[in-house]
Order: sequence, then structure tokens, then C-alpha cells
Amino acid sequence: MLTWRVVLLAAAAFPAATQTYISSEPIPSGTVVGAANLAAIENLGYANMALWAQRLQSCGIVDNIVATLAESRAITTLTVLNTRYQVAAGGFQGVTDPSYVFTLVDSGPLAVSQADVFVLDNALGYALNQDGTAQFSLRYNPNNPYDFSSVYAVVTFAGNLTGTGAQRFFNYLGTIDANLWTGTDAGFTQIPLNFLGPYNSMLFLIGDVSTAEFETGLYKAATTTPDATYSPLEDGRPSVATAGAAFPGNDWSAYPNGYQYLVNLPNSPGLLTELAALRQRHLVAVSNLLAAIARGDVEDYLTSQFRCP
Repeated sequence: MLTWRVVLLAAAAFPAATQTYISSEPIPSGTVVGAANLAAIENLGYANMALWAQRLQSCGIVDNIVATLAESRAITTLTVLNTRYQVAAGGFQGVTDPSYVFTLVDSGPLAVSQADVFVLDNALGYALNQDGTAQFSLRYNPNNPYDFSSVYAVVTFAGNLTGTGAQRFFNYLGTIDANLWTGTDAGFTQIPLNFLGPYNSMLFLIGDVSTAEFETGLYKAATTTPDATYSPLEDGRPSVATAGAAFPGNDWSAYPNGYQYLVNLPNSPGLLTELAALRQRHLVAVSNLLAAIARGDVEDYLTSQFRCP
């Protein structure tokens, strides 16, 4: 299988493009691997989990998912010209994990189609053994059958934003308003606001709080953090924008074969066989990590002993 790689274009190629994002973690579902095993992985801390995610990325775990979809013609508009991804932070209800965050051009002549975004999102969730994934666009399109509208705001940092820095801000937000940290559906994704830009922004989709509470708490956290800027503002006051969002997922207890993801993919036996093999490869990687945790040599494993599954 050919390895799929991302390259960047000159900035002039996208003078007025907007972006859609996909966030899918390598950290597996607790239903799939067991709650105790998930807790053991989470207890490694963000830095170690992110390093493991990067090691898997170097093995082609994500590239191979994309290549499988492309070679089977399950996606046809996603190319190295309109798509990039990297390991970035994603937070949900107080927990911050590393995630493979895709940035996809969704407007103009090189746009990725809405259908391709949705297929990729479901394939990532399935092959990476996720309870759920996230996709969202900076601009809501009511004609897109794959998503719904959701309120959002963005906090952008000057310079580079690391995953641990994003986690630190998310935790700080919790000291201002716990509902925006551990509350129902509270979370963020680390993104670039521009296709070629740095991943130095945190996009917060509104959780189970009022718009006023969302604006007030997030704005206070941003304005009391050095080099952080809140957007959007309206007449100098915090406001919100409307994203198009979708959250594909699978109940692994009820559907252990991933049916709720697979039903959204083309019904191609060859494609499903390939994706199932990639899913098992991910589970081997998880098993190897858990073995290193049990031995107590995770740091050595990640820095010098790691082998691709």
C-alpha cells in the first residue's frame, strides 16, 4: 500500500478558503479495551500519550486509513493539496488527550466534498476504536446533510501552542467555570484558523450551558491569560459564531463490529476488510503500550524500544 503523505501549498493557493476539521484520537474506547486499561493509558499524562500518538503516526497508522479509502474510491476529492493533519490536543469533559486533527479546505475549486469528510471521519473512528469522533466547519452550511449547527468561540495564542499548553488553558478555564471544563459536552480542539497556519488556536464548541455563560467564562479565561485572544468580538464584547458540527460514533457494547461507523461507509467488502485489518493493527499497538505500562518501562519503550505493530 502506498503511504499517503501531506504536503503544504503556497499560501496564495487559498486566498479565501475556509476549513473543516476532524478530530479522532488514538486513545481507544474503554468499552473496547476495558476501563482499567483505558485508565492506565490516561495516567501516562498528556506528553507520553502524545509521543505514542506521534510514534503511531510515523508508522503510517493514519496515512494507511486515508490511502485505503482513496484506493477504494470511497473518497475522491481529498488530496495532499487540500488536507493536512498533525497530533494536537483535544479536550472533553475535563480530560485532554492527543488527537489526529485534520484540517481540510472546504471551499473553492480544491475543496474536499462534504461526503468525503464524513466518510473519513467515520473510517478514523472505526479503525482507531473510538466511542466517537468530531467534525466541525468554521462556517455552517444548512445544505450539508452531514452536520448540524453549533455555537463556538476561539481562543488564539501568540506564537506556538503546544498540546500541554492547550491542556493547561483548558484546566485553567475550569477554575473560572467548571461547567466549561467538566460539564456535559464541554471541550475543545486545537486547530489552525488558516489552512497553512500554526495549530495555535483552541476552538470551543458550546456544551450544555447558556450562550451567556459560555461567552463570559471563556472570555475571562482568555483575557487573564498572557498572549491569548478571544474571538469573535462584537463591539468589543465577547460573541459567538455558528459552526457546522457532527459527532459520528459507535456503541461498542451494542455493536462490537463497529456497525454504527461502517453503515456510513461504502458497502465494499474489500474496503471493509482493509479497514478491519487496520483496526486490529491499532489494537496491537494498544496492547504493546499496555505491556510497557505493566513492565514499568514506558519511557524507554516510547523513546528507544517502540516498534510499529
